[in-house]
Amino acid sequence: MKLGALFFLFVLFAPAFSFGQQQAYGERRQGGGGHWDSESSTLSIYSETGEQFLLVLNGVSQNTVPASKIRVERLPKFGNEIEIIFSDNRTPAIRKTITIADPVDNKAVNMTLKLVRNREGYPKLKFHKCTEVERDYHPERDEYVMDYGQQRQNNVASRSYNDNVQEQPAGPVAMDRGTFNEMKKTIANTSFDDAKLSTAKTILSNNYFTTDQVIELCNLFSFDDSKLDLAKAAFSRTVDNNNYFKVNNVFSFSSGKEALNDFVSHNH
Repeated sequence: MKLGALFFLFVLFAPAFSFGQQQAYGERRQGGGGHWDSESSTLSIYSETGEQFLLVLNGVSQNTVPASKIRVERLPKFGNEIEIIFSDNRTPAIRKTITIADPVDNKAVNMTLKLVRNREGYPKLKFHKCTEVERDYHPERDEYVMDYGQQRQNNVASRSYNDNVQEQPAGPVAMDRGTFNEMKKTIANTSFDDAKLSTAKTILSNNYFTTDQVIELCNLFSFDDSKLDLAKAAFSRTVDNNNYFKVNNVFSFSSGKEALNDFVSHNH
């Protein structure tokens, strides 16, 4: 596989190509499946300074809590819309569309990008390296590794590679207390309800919660409108929504309770 200067130029100018064009080209090569040579690319992003961030790919939140080094495997497309949301709630988010494929033979690759600061102090994504797709990858100690859109985190700081893999439960499982506390801290550190709500919804889209956890999240907001918006978004992500009537207690006014009751009755 030739991955020299040509590949660097390809990566540099890849955002100029539209996401739709790249997807359609991949579908033509494989008869509509969107995969190349039955392989999927991998994307690794890390911060040089250890800044923690949430990674959103194609509108899907990947990591449940902020991390400084993330690897996402089994990417479904070669054109991917990337959004980096920093956990400090001050640094502006980065949005970029990149194409992850070898420009010579169009095969899947493992691309690594790094987050750096420019002279003005603003963050930017910079190409680091590109290698062939690795099988049986062993993550680094502080690296968050997962399949695209799936809750699979390999963190060798918490378990050994020789540990037995536990069977996955049959149904959805609510977020564990430690991770949930980190989520609450991230949301609480955001200054305004609109920003809090956007962050909460990003994490909600890829996790499950208990009714009591939803109540805790709602109580992070100042206004009933924001609480109602969050409660509606969390309903389908709640493992015990038969208890959702308890969420009514977060509202200061009866109008919020009535609006949530109507929503639940139409969506149960």
